[in-house]
Parts: sequence; structure tokens; C-alpha cells
Amino acid sequence: ICMDMTMLDVTGLDVKAGDEAIVFNQEHTIMQLANDINTIPYEILTNISQRVKRVYFYE
Repeated sequence: ICMDMTMLDVTGLDVKAGDEAIVFNQEHTIMQLANDINTIPYEILTNISQRVKRVYFYE
């Protein structure tokens, strides 16, 4: 049971532990993700655990 983690099946992909994983960005917005899983963006953002490393990019 994982209360604050998400697991993805990356079988067949050339990835390793520590690789960057982009959950949402300008091409794949949080609005699209929320629509795909029948929720609202606020719910997604408030459920990201404090244990998740955050990297912010400013333009």
C-alpha cells in the first residue's frame, strides 16, 4: 500500500532510478491531467507529498 506515492510501468523504456520524470508541463498541463482522471487541478496539487522533490523553473 502506497499512501503518497505513484508507480508507473516503464517496462521497455530506457530509464533508471534518478531519471527526471515530468508529470505536467506546458505541453501536458495539469488541467489535462485533471480532466483525464476526473478531478480538479487543486486536488492533484494538494495531494503531492512534501517528500517529493520540487524543482521550479522560471522564464
